[in-house]
Amino acid sequence: MDEFYLQKVLNGDTAAFKYFVTTYKTYAFSMAYTILKSQYMAEEAVQESFIKAFQKLNTFRREAQFKTWLGRIVINESLRKTKPSKSQDTVTIDDLSDVEMVQVENTLQLVVQNDQSRCISMALEKLPTEYALALELFYLQENSINEIRTMTGWSESKVKMLLLRGKKAFYVHLNKLLKSETRELL
Repeated sequence: MDEFYLQKVLNGDTAAFKYFVTTYKTYAFSMAYTILKSQYMAEEAVQESFIKAFQKLNTFRREAQFKTWLGRIVINESLRKTKPSKSQDTVTIDDLSDVEMVQVENTLQLVVQNDQSRCISMALEKLPTEYALALELFYLQENSINEIRTMTGWSESKVKMLLLRGKKAFYVHLNKLLKSETRELL
């Protein structure tokens, strides 16, 4: 379907680009929000990304899917808007035991299964941008490691490292969040 609308736009039917906006706006916003952690900034980045995609559509080489190409644009636009923050929480994740690492997988699955998107969002907001982006792209957007490589420009080993460290950091933050919510309920 993407190919059909891509050809229509390239043939001069600019209104056909609405298909891409409608189809990929949620996908693009989710990635931008993961990086920027601000609804307003994410909306702005998505809008600018779609404008860039429209303007550069004739340069799209079709070596990857349109979704992957757009993802790369969204990531670049979002990262361009970020300012290095020195106030990021530093989490010591090397102290986690193997048992706790198994719990990382179980915790992620349990949270997703129970539709706890608010908890996920709050924990992701605490993570450094690269960790949050890697987790978002792999687990929530269900991109392959190769697709993530294409979108971000990272090496395969960096993607795998970010996923591993991101899961550990996510677990630490999610545990803190769930413990504090449990205390509030009691």
